[in-house]
Amino acid sequence: MKPATDEVRWTGTPVAPGVTVGRVCLYCHATATVESTEATDVAREESRLDGTLAWMSARLSTMADAAEDRLDADLADIFRAQRVFLEDPNLRRRILRIIETRGVGAEGAVERQLGAYEAQLKAVETEYLRQRAADIAELRHGLISHLRSVAPFCKCGDMENCSPGACPLGNDHIVVTSELTSHLVLEAGCNTRGFVVERGGALSHAAILARALGLPVVAGIEHPTERVPCDARILVDGTAGEVILNPAEETVAHRRGRRRPTPQASAPVPGLRVLANIDHPDDVADAVAARAEGIGVYRTETDVLARRRLLTEQEQQERYTAAVSAMGGKPVHVRMLDLGSDKTAEWLQLPPEENPALGCRGSRLLLARDDLFAPQARALAHASRSGPVHVIYPMVGEVDEFLELQARFRAAVAGVETGTIRHGVMFEVPAACLQAREFFRVMDFGCIGSNDLIQYLLAVDRHSGCCDSERIFDHPALWRLLRWMAEAADEAGKPLAACGELAGNPRYTRKLVESGIRMVSVAPRRIAAIRRAYAASSAPTTRLRPSSLAR
Repeated sequence: MKPATDEVRWTGTPVAPGVTVGRVCLYCHATATVESTEATDVAREESRLDGTLAWMSARLSTMADAAEDRLDADLADIFRAQRVFLEDPNLRRRILRIIETRGVGAEGAVERQLGAYEAQLKAVETEYLRQRAADIAELRHGLISHLRSVAPFCKCGDMENCSPGACPLGNDHIVVTSELTSHLVLEAGCNTRGFVVERGGALSHAAILARALGLPVVAGIEHPTERVPCDARILVDGTAGEVILNPAEETVAHRRGRRRPTPQASAPVPGLRVLANIDHPDDVADAVAARAEGIGVYRTETDVLARRRLLTEQEQQERYTAAVSAMGGKPVHVRMLDLGSDKTAEWLQLPPEENPALGCRGSRLLLARDDLFAPQARALAHASRSGPVHVIYPMVGEVDEFLELQARFRAAVAGVETGTIRHGVMFEVPAACLQAREFFRVMDFGCIGSNDLIQYLLAVDRHSGCCDSERIFDHPALWRLLRWMAEAADEAGKPLAACGELAGNPRYTRKLVESGIRMVSVAPRRIAAIRRAYAASSAPTTRLRPSSLAR
């Protein structure tokens, strides 16, 4: 469809799906950055700080109640968790210490302390946890705005005292602002139809709330409050990640008629099995649409972290059963909770560690916490009655560890009627890879977690700006180890799959197969590309069979 000549289109990042149209309402956040000011009266600054902390605590309590009334208790926990953080005596003590030792006002102390927390969260590897920095930023903005007696404001048409909760002009709002916050989303009234923002991630709490409320969001639009005219008509396509200024009626009709995009379907190819990675049972629909040959990795910890609590055994059973049933007898590989290191939260109450990446994480944590392990094992056992379940144990370092995990699983499900259950490990620790033959003698299958394996094997952070991922993937030591593991699986007659960024890169599909790895697990949207890459290659599938790792 040819767009009308006066349409202006911008491409951003889809954050919350859906298509909506409305009038631009500019929302300007109160400036939260402050210049350091001297505090001559520490007692006065302490009083100002306490008053502001109490005000924010009461506000968060009100918002939690509103979220529970409009949505559910899980989403209300977003604001309750912020309140728990805010009421931590250590936070007040640290802010007050900055006031006392550095002679700055309460605003400057809040800026420094909460800014430091934000920086720490932004530095972690997991995207979900990086998005938690936005929660700290919201609190920082709110506290400083209250201390400075300034407030955000809206401009809708010629009216500068508009509100996203109730528009005096009666407009259907598209709120255009610099940053999406959970407070702004919840305070949006029935006249707010969607959001266009510069900053806001799909895993942020604000995005979770927007999706729950059915409000489309597009992020990544540079300087939107400067580029988008106030009161202009605008279309937000949160599914495609597009914003259209002055949309023609035929454009609106066409966009609203679109359905949620599904992954491209492709037929299986001989010589390579392509399975799908999922994070939630709802993702199975994409796997089926892409004609995946099973679920290769169901990352169960993602849903847990997103909900900010452990799921009950019944909740887990329902989710796993739904995924297994939807696959209609195809294998479903479910990774036991892979928590610890950068995938943690305060409610897990994990002890502090100097180097959590090498500490109590993955299977070590599962063995230490039966409250994590046993309910999940029983839930998987119940789900196995609907189809084959392959249990993956994460971050296993030695054979005895796997045997203990398997024994504990069987003890936990004693007395539960089960279907087919198989047990295997995620090969991420180089020591386990070097014992591949010993592992395959006692387990049913293996899966190579290429992301962590590469990190530990090559002592490199793949997210570092100084590292070229293509060069990392081409490292000869990596491919020597993969061939070694493929040979061990072949000798034992056990399946071995690869997942992670390496498996999802079409450039390396043929090389993986030539190394003896004939099964990969990738995001549903990557399945067609992986199959095309393999089918398009005319090189012979030559197995490299080293007799030793040294070769």
